[in-house]
Amino acid sequence: MTSKNLLRGGMLLMLVLMMAMSGCTFRDAPPWDDDDWGKGDKKMMAGDWAEQDSLIALRQRVEDLERRTAANEELAEQANVTAEKALACCRKDYTVIMTEEIYFDLNKFQVRPDDYPALDRVAAKMKEDPDLIAECKGHTDGLGATDYNIVLGQKRADAARMYLVNKHNIALGRISIRTFGEEAPIASNDTAEGRMKNRRVSIDVLGFVMDEE
Repeated sequence: MTSKNLLRGGMLLMLVLMMAMSGCTFRDAPPWDDDDWGKGDKKMMAGDWAEQDSLIALRQRVEDLERRTAANEELAEQANVTAEKALACCRKDYTVIMTEEIYFDLNKFQVRPDDYPALDRVAAKMKEDPDLIAECKGHTDGLGATDYNIVLGQKRADAARMYLVNKHNIALGRISIRTFGEEAPIASNDTAEGRMKNRRVSIDVLGFVMDEE
């Protein structure tokens, strides 16, 4: 081997050693540049914004439903107060024109189809005379806690009232509701038959005698 070849070989070896010491390596792909980082950030930010918009829309829908529910509850309460005032205002006595009773399944407050005819008769009587009003009184059996039964009785009375309103267009203000819970049974709560009779709503159609001036 000539001296020139030895010199070239030595220089090539030194070049390889210098590249290795400096950490220089060959890449299979170009490095991630600043533009790529920016694109990644934008994609992440776009996803975050979309998720945030969805949450805002959902929150707005919930708030809207809450406002509607509060408004409906307020209207129902106003109608109930009006009906209660009608029971006492400017009258010294009243006469029960007719009474109907409907019954409910255990722990339920939905009106059963079998009881539609009874409510239909109440509506027909009220349509005959626009001065007549009605009172729906909700009852339960002796099972369950007292507070629970008070609420359940109210729901049953309101279910009867809303049937008259929605099915027959009886004005809401002509119907009042009361709840007795378990406090006014008409049968023994010791038997299944007795408890079934106590799970009821009594609907009184009322005609009033006006005060004489």
